[in-house]
Parts: sequence; C-alpha cells; structure tokens
Amino acid sequence: MGTRAQCFIKDSSNVGQGVYLYQHWDGDGLLDTVVNAVQSPAGRVRQDDPEYLARIIFCAMVKEDVEGETGYGIGTHPRSDIQYLVTVDCKNKTITEERIFNTHDETLRVVNFLEDNIVRD
Repeated sequence: MGTRAQCFIKDSSNVGQGVYLYQHWDGDGLLDTVVNAVQSPAGRVRQDDPEYLARIIFCAMVKEDVEGETGYGIGTHPRSDIQYLVTVDCKNKTITEERIFNTHDETLRVVNFLEDNIVRD
C-alpha cells in the first residue's frame, strides 16, 4: 500500500466544510507539494480564495499524472485510511501537517503562507 494522504482546504465561510484532495502515494511529501503550490505565483494571487487555491494545489499534486485513473481524488469527507492530513486554512493563512496514527494524531508542522524558505522539520 502507498503512503496515503489528504489535503483539506477549509472553506472560510463555513466552519468544518471544505474539499479534500486525496493522493494514494508519497503522502509524506504532500506538505512540500502544498507549500510550493501556495507559494507559487498563481497560489500567491489566490491565497484568499479557497476554491481557486484548491484547484492550484490539486494541479500541483497531479501534474505528472493528469490523465491517470487512479492515485488521486477529490472528496467532501476525510478518509479513514490516510497517514497524513495537510490542512490549508486561507482565513488564518496557515498550512498544518498532521501524522495520523491508529490511536492519536500528531501535529508535525504549522506553516504560515507568507513564510519563506520552508524546510520540513
């Protein structure tokens, strides 16, 4: 099995609502993909717009497999089989990475949108 992960882009207007972007492989690298997308020229312009930012992030996730039929998905609920959850909060300008365990969750990293030279701890 792969290292599964989701990126949750929170909807600024409705608490607890948003879109979940899923990737089946390389979930431990999702934070880097998301940060790079948010800090890209297009991402910087759309940091306040969850809908456009979600598309920018998803395009970054699938850029090597645009026409693939597996490996990525878009949903409205968290999956129960992920190892990583990256949450993008446009309102508070943060990206949070959590490692999901069977018994508890551990926050690994919280990043501000405007932080430069982000390096994973």
